[in-house]
Amino acid sequence: MVKKILLGLLFTVFPCAPAAADDTPWWPHFLGPRRDGTSPEKNINTDWKQTPPKVLWKIPLGEGFSSFAVVGERAYTMTKRGDKLIVLCLDAKTGKEVWSHDVAPNYIDKQKQGAGPRATPTYHDGKLYCLMPMGEFVCLAAANGERLWTANVFNDTGAKNRVGEQFYWGVALSPLIEGDLVIVQPGGDKDNSVAAFYKNTGKLAWAAGSDPMCYGSPQAITVAGQRQLIVPTASSVLGIEPTTGKILWRYVIGDKAYTICSTPLWFDNQLWFSAAYNAGCGVLDISNQGGTWTVKEKWKNKNGLLTLYSNAMIVDGHAYGCHGDLSAWMLKCVDLKTGQVKWDERLDQRQWLLAVDGHMLCWGEKGSLKLLKMDPKGNVQKGEMPKLLVPKAWAAPVLANGRLYLRDQANALCIDLRKP
Repeated sequence: MVKKILLGLLFTVFPCAPAAADDTPWWPHFLGPRRDGTSPEKNINTDWKQTPPKVLWKIPLGEGFSSFAVVGERAYTMTKRGDKLIVLCLDAKTGKEVWSHDVAPNYIDKQKQGAGPRATPTYHDGKLYCLMPMGEFVCLAAANGERLWTANVFNDTGAKNRVGEQFYWGVALSPLIEGDLVIVQPGGDKDNSVAAFYKNTGKLAWAAGSDPMCYGSPQAITVAGQRQLIVPTASSVLGIEPTTGKILWRYVIGDKAYTICSTPLWFDNQLWFSAAYNAGCGVLDISNQGGTWTVKEKWKNKNGLLTLYSNAMIVDGHAYGCHGDLSAWMLKCVDLKTGQVKWDERLDQRQWLLAVDGHMLCWGEKGSLKLLKMDPKGNVQKGEMPKLLVPKAWAAPVLANGRLYLRDQANALCIDLRKP
């Protein structure tokens, strides 16, 4: 009780709290506090039949595929307003706008699937790191939206801007803070595929690699006592030393469609990867032998669990995720020891998953929400909230302080998932 009171006072006086630890009920960046799509929260309502969750607020938000970063009682996202792309701060309890900041001109992809930003803001130590579809990169003060620095991931690294060509979806990765650096992937072919900017100044620290850009976001892990950046590209996964940019290892995935969107996940000293369009999924062992880093396949399954725009969730030795690209979508469970598919179930729409306290929140692209029990023996549905929003609801769901934040191409809403 004392801890809750102190946290409440902290956010009353300082709406922008320090960077969140892994066990806090905040969601400071893409895929949550552990950057793996799982929530550490426990006091969640999982009895939807007895006590159906309530919608706390619903607001017009505008177009965009950005998810939310939620810290304290502030929710940050990005959207289209008029002909501008903006960063927006909302009161997390009410949905009321606190501040907004114009960042870049509007963007719409070549397929005309949707306008607006693609990435999710990254919160760290009172600042927001925001990346726009054409490479515009800004750092804002989370308290009031003041612009602290401006960069461009293409101009500053010399990487060719291929947005509108093969990478017509635009820059969609979400920045990663690691030490004094913020990591992004411009996808250049002259040792400028991955780039690190100083988080306090926006100046380029280093650039490395020559792989094409992808839509997946970077991760940071510790292997054999050493920090590494785990960076997906359009054709591989890279292991990079964070302070110097030295490439430690490279594993070729082979997605010929250049559509990798998933973030690799670190579990039990192994690395999970997954991608659609016949790239497959697998588990990698990463080791250091005499100062040389090596990466080996523990197993690979080209048809096991092929994730498209959403990530798999890893819980208790199993990966759960939405399988499929253009059609025939399935919810699957894969044994991480063997690569065997334990069960699958046909879906009528693609889904994002969020793992919390032994359950899965399944957020469908048509705007429906389901609650499932995570069980490698079979799918157990425990509740459903249909037609909350409308297609295309492609932004990742966010759970913070017992509240679930969702959006589509027009609106955002917040659902109370706290136990009554």
